[in-house]
Amino acid sequence: MVKLEHKAGPTLIRELALRLYPSAFESFREAISNAFDEGSKKVEVICSNNEIIFEDWGEGIHDIDRFFMAGQDSKANLGGETIGQKGLGKLALLRLKNEVEFRTNNGEVGIDIMMSIEGFEPPQYKAANKFIDHRGTQIVIKNPDIVPPTDELSEYLKRVFGLRIASGYEVVLNGAKLESKVDPKEDRLFRMTGATDVMGNLKQDKAGKGSVDLYVKHVFIRSLSVDPERSFKGWVNCNELIPSTNRNDVMVDEPIYLDFIDHLRQYVAHRFPRRDEDLERAEVIIANELSKMLQKYLKHMNIMPRGSLPFGRGTEDALDLNKRKKRQPKNLKPEKPSEREEQELKAKLKTNSPIKRTRKNDFGFNELWLKEGNEKEPYYFCEPNFTVYNTTNDLYKYAMKNKQQLGPKTLRFLPWLARCGVNMNPESKKWDKDKFNMEVDRAVRYYLTQLGEIT
Repeated sequence: MVKLEHKAGPTLIRELALRLYPSAFESFREAISNAFDEGSKKVEVICSNNEIIFEDWGEGIHDIDRFFMAGQDSKANLGGETIGQKGLGKLALLRLKNEVEFRTNNGEVGIDIMMSIEGFEPPQYKAANKFIDHRGTQIVIKNPDIVPPTDELSEYLKRVFGLRIASGYEVVLNGAKLESKVDPKEDRLFRMTGATDVMGNLKQDKAGKGSVDLYVKHVFIRSLSVDPERSFKGWVNCNELIPSTNRNDVMVDEPIYLDFIDHLRQYVAHRFPRRDEDLERAEVIIANELSKMLQKYLKHMNIMPRGSLPFGRGTEDALDLNKRKKRQPKNLKPEKPSEREEQELKAKLKTNSPIKRTRKNDFGFNELWLKEGNEKEPYYFCEPNFTVYNTTNDLYKYAMKNKQQLGPKTLRFLPWLARCGVNMNPESKKWDKDKFNMEVDRAVRYYLTQLGEIT
């Protein structure tokens, strides 16, 4: 049976152009990436309220039919480190204005193409040097609807193309050549399954937070928290990782990523020693206060019958911990787990994040201090009986600041404390989003009442 092809209409093109990329900065990234993919080592950008112009010295547009298509692997045969993969990048330009002109010189003929969300106008063919006097492509957007600030655009492009700029590529913005502070020297860090080499430049640094800048095809994707318990910094490039469609992340559920992150964590574990740091006294004090507040809420809601363990929604897989815990004295000092204990906890929690301290309280659940960065909430419940302080989350750090003008620290933790308590309710698994949020609001009001902030 012959199958008919999908046909995309202007509504889908509009959705891809205006919704796929979260900001105007990605429009500039995609235009420059396309220029590099066409063999240009230099891209000049003019950005003003009157016009936005991209000009490159690449091969120019040859195949008009291929150019008109969106969503195909049209660059697979270009070879080298081809950045684009899906043929969607040029649609990002429509975010800037619903009329984009392409002027190209492919060495044989000059072509002028007008693109809009509705489609393409018939191209004009002239002599090779008619529209642009050198081989390459010029993109012109007149009277753009969106013009990002030049200083912010400059910093964005230096970050995204920092490695390429440091390696000899040129990006010129409003007449100023962008300079990169990235060290382009790279070494093979490790070889993954399937003989995939991962290159990079990682160095021990006391100010390092255990994060790396992640690149694919030597174009920045995002910062990646690897092991916050170790002091290092730098960048890593893996060309086999699969970027998300908007290229602001990679596909983290793919086997290649899981293999990559496992090898990377092993690599840094063997080369960079752990920092030896204790929990600050302020962290212990706030933990004691939050633990007491949580216990009062659980008793108030009759969530945890005496002698049992809470089993609510949680944010991790359930742990096989069904034995009743003996009641412990209040406010025990958090302790550093042994390496064996830490590995067992990591296996149960299904996490690779370092565990700073653990503590058992007198109400049937355990407290953990982990370093999971911004990938997890500052404070959350993990089934069946763990509350977790994520000490490397930026919001956790903010909540722990010693600034009186920010208010009491307990108030700063209230949103997560409320979610934690509601997640412990076994009924929460049955609730829809609206019901769950309503119960969180009720929990916040309960805590504020207990603190005397409302009546």
